Amino acid sequence: MNKKKIVCLVICTLMIVTVFPVVGFPIQTGEIKNLNTVQPSNKAPMPGYAPTLPTDTVIDVPLVRKHPEKTAVTMDETVISIIEQVDESIYLGYLENLTGFGPRVTGTSSCIAAAQYIYNQFQSMGLSVRYHPWSYGGYSSNNVEATINGTDESSDDIYIICAHYDTVAGTVGADDDSSGTVAVLIAAYIMSQYQFNHTIKFVAFSGEEEGLYGSRIYAQQAASQGWNIVGVLNCDMISYAITSSDGNNLDVYENTASQWLYTYTVNVNTEYNDYIHLTLHAAGTSSGSDHYYFWQNGYSAVFYFEYEMTPYYHEPEDTIQHINATYAAKNIRLILATLAELSEAGLLSNPPAKPVLTGPTNGVINEVYTYSAVTTEPDGENVYYYFEWGDGTNSGWLGPFSSGQQTSAQKSWSAAATYTVRVKAKDINQVSSEWSDSLLVTILVDRPPNTPTINGPAEGKPGTSYLYKFTTTDPDGDMVYYYINWGDNQTSGWVGPYNSGATALVTHQWSQKGNYTIQAKAKDIVGAESDWGTLDITMPVSVELQSTTQSPLQIERFFSQIGLFFENLALRLFGA
Repeated sequence: MNKKKIVCLVICTLMIVTVFPVVGFPIQTGEIKNLNTVQPSNKAPMPGYAPTLPTDTVIDVPLVRKHPEKTAVTMDETVISIIEQVDESIYLGYLENLTGFGPRVTGTSSCIAAAQYIYNQFQSMGLSVRYHPWSYGGYSSNNVEATINGTDESSDDIYIICAHYDTVAGTVGADDDSSGTVAVLIAAYIMSQYQFNHTIKFVAFSGEEEGLYGSRIYAQQAASQGWNIVGVLNCDMISYAITSSDGNNLDVYENTASQWLYTYTVNVNTEYNDYIHLTLHAAGTSSGSDHYYFWQNGYSAVFYFEYEMTPYYHEPEDTIQHINATYAAKNIRLILATLAELSEAGLLSNPPAKPVLTGPTNGVINEVYTYSAVTTEPDGENVYYYFEWGDGTNSGWLGPFSSGQQTSAQKSWSAAATYTVRVKAKDINQVSSEWSDSLLVTILVDRPPNTPTINGPAEGKPGTSYLYKFTTTDPDGDMVYYYINWGDNQTSGWVGPYNSGATALVTHQWSQKGNYTIQAKAKDIVGAESDWGTLDITMPVSVELQSTTQSPLQIERFFSQIGLFFENLALRLFGA
């Protein structure tokens, strides 16, 4: 009977100890005396199915570029507001969802479903998100990447926080590496509420357990495309701690080229000690996680790893019941603070309203057209405008303009097509509006009217009005206008419009005798002009101008003629 009681007591005790780390235990947060200790005893393991690295493996690959001269870390209220949002509740929420997919071996349906979950989470945060497909070593899968673009347009710096979401068979991988993937999700969720001078990418890799395949291809492609990745923060197995000592310490792996980044995260830990409560240890180098191929491609990277490695590594027991959420939250605060300091966090500014775009929607090649845009800025700040013309060109940022002030930009197209024109605005804090509604602009190769024909008298007398006929046709059937130069320093201006093929009747008189050349050209309704048509004329006969003053004799003769007229009229009416 006593033996049964003892056995029962032992079992109960084991059950309590097993469950206890999930909610966390009191971890000492006293003063940290040494934040840069060496911890050689705990070495990160190799990925599950990865082959042993060759003996000539090079860890200390030179950097592609010199590391940035980062200023000393000083406490920032924005960074504090970021890390204060990290707690056990948000951590466990994501962890339960991710481990709920079960084992996530690369290429399996559960791994694909987990990738879709991560994608959807990023998308729901309003981030730019994409799948990054890869094929290597007989495997094909997707990395998942979300991006917050930096607001400093002069900077091409990129910072990456990453983890792997795949597992080995037979385990949900709560620690390896759901813990790191959750850190990436939490970072994306919180940081989506802020803006940063430099670009941040949140990346979840697959293929890690097969040999770092997903991160291998990602890092190689980034290097081949010239990405300026300044620093990579890799989170892999950051949640196991069974003692207070374990829960107050964290290992960080680095290579020689990444020592500046390790020093930086140590400085962050020191500055924000009241919010993090960790002692960091320089754990040496490791090729056992996704940071490795960033090293191989000349990028700086550090690898955060739990101080005491879980005894459930790659075992079915690597479950939520064996992680310490309090410890994980502390580690994530450190990683987020480091990332926020590196990328230079700032509070979000309210974006300008969606601009209103106006302008013509039809035109012809090589003609200049004017487009106008206007927006308002909720904070009353000045704004800039950026027109995109749909042919691969843009206006660049124009401004600054006052909130509510309309601006214009001009554009001509050299090829016939339908172009999508749109505009966006940004404020002085580099916060951009959404794109305006698009204008679809149809540009045609417009053909000019044919040369006009001119018909009318070729000679006449000065001072007499003559009628001339002007006719042309337009190959596109457009209506036309005529412009006439009479050759005597007189012009008609543009007259019309007339239907294609219709005749325009215009009169003119010349005041002096001489030889003249009438010139006429036509243009269609979109402005394409014809060549000049001509007609040569002459005005050879002068008109004798008579005096308006009449003599008495002339008056007498006038009335005499009137009298004779009425006499003749009476004879016609009444007879002899």
